[in-house]
Amino acid sequence: MGRIKEKRIKRLKKIRIWPSVVGFFFMLLVLCMIMGVGVLALLYETVSRKLMEGYEYSVKAATLYEKQIAQGEFDAENRFYLYMDTIDEIKEVSVFNTEGNEAWSSGGIYPDMENVLEDVTLLPGSNSTFDIILEQMDGIFHIDEDHQLMPNASMFQKVDFLKVFLDDSKTVVGFDIWFLVPIENGTACVLNELSVFGYEIKMMLLIMVALLIMVAVFTLHYIISTIRMLISQTRSNKIIYMDMLTGGDNWLYFTKKSAKLIRKTGVKRKYAVIHLRMKKYRSFCTCFGINKGEELIERLYYAIKKQLHHKETMAHYEKADFGLLLIYTDELELASRLEGMIQTLEGVFPNIKLKFQIGVCEVDHPHANVEELYNNALLAREMHGDDAEQNIAFFNIEMSKQRIWERKVEDDMERALQNKEFQVYLQPKFSTGEELLGGAEALVRWIHPTEGFVPPNKFIPIFEQNGFILKLDDFMLEEVAKQQAKWISEGWKVVPISVNVSRAHFTREDLAEHICEIVDKYQVPHDVIELELTESAFFDEKEILLSTVKKLRDSGFTVSMDDFGAGYSSLNSLKELSLDVLKIDADFFRGSDSLERGMLIVTEVISLAKKLNMKIVAEGIESREQVDFLREQECDLIQGYYFAKPMPLTEFEKNYKNVEREEING
Repeated sequence: MGRIKEKRIKRLKKIRIWPSVVGFFFMLLVLCMIMGVGVLALLYETVSRKLMEGYEYSVKAATLYEKQIAQGEFDAENRFYLYMDTIDEIKEVSVFNTEGNEAWSSGGIYPDMENVLEDVTLLPGSNSTFDIILEQMDGIFHIDEDHQLMPNASMFQKVDFLKVFLDDSKTVVGFDIWFLVPIENGTACVLNELSVFGYEIKMMLLIMVALLIMVAVFTLHYIISTIRMLISQTRSNKIIYMDMLTGGDNWLYFTKKSAKLIRKTGVKRKYAVIHLRMKKYRSFCTCFGINKGEELIERLYYAIKKQLHHKETMAHYEKADFGLLLIYTDELELASRLEGMIQTLEGVFPNIKLKFQIGVCEVDHPHANVEELYNNALLAREMHGDDAEQNIAFFNIEMSKQRIWERKVEDDMERALQNKEFQVYLQPKFSTGEELLGGAEALVRWIHPTEGFVPPNKFIPIFEQNGFILKLDDFMLEEVAKQQAKWISEGWKVVPISVNVSRAHFTREDLAEHICEIVDKYQVPHDVIELELTESAFFDEKEILLSTVKKLRDSGFTVSMDDFGAGYSSLNSLKELSLDVLKIDADFFRGSDSLERGMLIVTEVISLAKKLNMKIVAEGIESREQVDFLREQECDLIQGYYFAKPMPLTEFEKNYKNVEREEING
């Protein structure tokens, strides 16, 4: 999977809860701070107001006391006592003289002057200051470092909530506090009882409840939003990991899950990645329809899934291909299990014959790439061949080397063509009667700058698969035409040189015109160029082939069929194709057990070709006995190692220039 695609999928899969969580806690913190500040502000305002009221009562009491003392009217019946009786908050008044000694007290109680705190600010920014003594506050309030009056956490533990709900006017919490007021002859100390009433507590509770409701609603909203996000993300993940054809796990899920299983188990379990393919799925869809084909894939998927064990997984790859990750102990046990799986799958449609092939790649280390393992398993199946008797193929290192070589060939082929690393070799053809040079076949050889001489069977099959054979054939045809033009200009009596034309060319209707254009560029007579077709070309584009061959023959080219007898329908192709030359496949002359039968077939083929007015070329001849036999059968030309191997152009010139009519000694 590409990196860009993987990044996009990761972004889709990623659950972005952390912004919501961070936002939730941030807002929760803000709301709690607001609630705390609000409660403290209300509490501070209430206490400050009570302190102001107490201080005002104390100042009036001290002023009245001072005035009556100055007028000599102070006695038990005077207005001072009446004032104390009227103000319920005032519980005691004590007076200290200027020397700090006790002078008078209404109840015989004096405060401890050592605990007096000076200049306590009542309200922030207020100019009113006074002295207070904390007497019997029971830890309800305390004085902080800045001499501010602050409530303790135990304050609400002192609250009688029963009073709050029974009567708003009743005192819920109260405490005693001394106020010190300077007078002319000393200091008046007034003991006040500061009380908080039920309605005030209710107001504070109401604010707290409102804030708590806000926090609860906010929390609930975020929880619901997060749950919705998780549900949506889960659904998205299901879509991301679902195969649209089977409804099961898709390939992305398989690779992720397999990598996780392999990585977690390490060396505890042996895993193998399996490539399973149903053969001729396209033919099945052609016969029964696409819907039936999709139904087949779905049935196969669930039939395979039922056979999986714990810690194993599988997925549909594409078309009729499936990937599996299986646990195994040894290859024999795994092969036996896979054979049983194939038997089960063959019975999915009882009345339809289904065929399967499997490639296996064993996992060699816990960090192996699942995609590469699957490709190796696929390679094992492909290299095993579609017609192999065995249904199961195990990947090995030689297959990997072959794949690396194929990649190298494909990487180097364009450069090799430009640098003329491909060279023309000629293998002579000789007449059977006089054994004189009668022609040659152009064969390609690759002289690689680092690999050296590369034989054709190492690169031609690769070129036929990737289509590069088209460029190579054009190159060979042009090189032969160029060489024939050179020899003609030098006065040679040239012989026809045959050039292979791959079956891949017969997809284009203007092939004959294309070949003529290449040859005519060098003004070479068409009869010195022979075009060899493989028998397999007859089964691809039949109409194009027949039309092209006719055009080429009409243009003066000699057209031959190479490897006659290598296929299964040679006679049928001879019936419809008008050819000039028939090349008998070398396999007829090999193998001691079937040599006699082969010679009999060769005899009849030569006789048939003569009747069809065709020349015969026998290739792969390696012995004198074969030469003598072909002479007796009146074969026209012989090509093989008995006379000469393929050779470079320079060597061909050296050996055969101007000796066309001399007898060749084998």
